[in-house]
Amino acid sequence: MKKLFAIFFTGILLIFTAGEAAAQETDSSNKDAIRQLVTNYADAWNRHDAKGLADNYDSNASWVNWFGAYYIGKQDILDHYAAVHKTYFKDSHYYTRAIEDISFVKADVAIAHVRTGLTGDSRFPGQTFEFRRTILLTKHQGVWLILAGQNAKLNEGIK
Repeated sequence: MKKLFAIFFTGILLIFTAGEAAAQETDSSNKDAIRQLVTNYADAWNRHDAKGLADNYDSNASWVNWFGAYYIGKQDILDHYAAVHKTYFKDSHYYTRAIEDISFVKADVAIAHVRTGLTGDSRFPGQTFEFRRTILLTKHQGVWLILAGQNAKLNEGIK
């Protein structure tokens, strides 16, 4: 009886251990995919590619910029990027300083905080701005996209 219990317990332990390992592997691959989305966003920004930027967003996405302007839907976001990258952002450079965290609310929903920066905004010559982006991401058909987000401009001394 003790031997049977030991075998049963060991089997249950192996099932949970394997499940945990699979979950960690899935989290790891999902985090890698989200990191890639962040990289794709920066690359599209620096190409001044409005469509490439909008491709990182879900069709029902919403975005709030650092001035508080609110864009609803992928098309609105695309139109905004097209306009600003022809004007005051046309010579800008965007960079990602760090992905501070990625937390999974569910297997297909995540929240990330990303530290970013921007130079070359013609409205503010010679200035560099640091931001903290909060993004809500959803996974559809294996692809992570931004569903909602907001930029917060960091004041001097904020870490």
